[in-house]
Amino acid sequence: MIITCPQCQSRYRINPEAGNKPLARVKCPGCHHTFEIELDAAAPVSAGDSEPASRPAPPLVLVVDDARFFREMICDLLAELPIRVETAADGATAWQQIQAHKPALLLIDLNIPGMSGQDLISTVRRDPSCRTVHILAMSGVLRGEEAARDVRHLGADDFINKSFKPRDLQLRVREILGI
Repeated sequence: MIITCPQCQSRYRINPEAGNKPLARVKCPGCHHTFEIELDAAAPVSAGDSEPASRPAPPLVLVVDDARFFREMICDLLAELPIRVETAADGATAWQQIQAHKPALLLIDLNIPGMSGQDLISTVRRDPSCRTVHILAMSGVLRGEEAARDVRHLGADDFINKSFKPRDLQLRVREILGI
């Protein structure tokens, strides 16, 4: 289930069945505030569940990376943000998801099999129905200002090296999405 820290408003995922207790004591990994949450009073929220009708659905972020470990790590890092996250392991699958769901933000590894990250960025930017989709390109191989300039030229909003600090990634996502 996804919970929100009452102190700093960070959102993150916990397993409500872990302790089989009606009440859990939680320490926020962001601000270190400790608080209690009633587990049986709140229904678990999964990535596919919708938000209450009074609030708009949180923005969808699609993480595109062929390394399962990296996709899962990014999902964990972004779990505390007020967003929904989906993943794709290659460019072709990502393009299908982009066409179907029009995510607000794409986090694209440039070195993916099949359709490369650069090709995916170009494809997204050529499609008029994707003009509002933001793109954050990532790479562990391509580094520096030249790589950043090249992907921005293709249409990416920003570039981040995969050796980022967790808070740096969260900050970039917040800035791009305006949250």
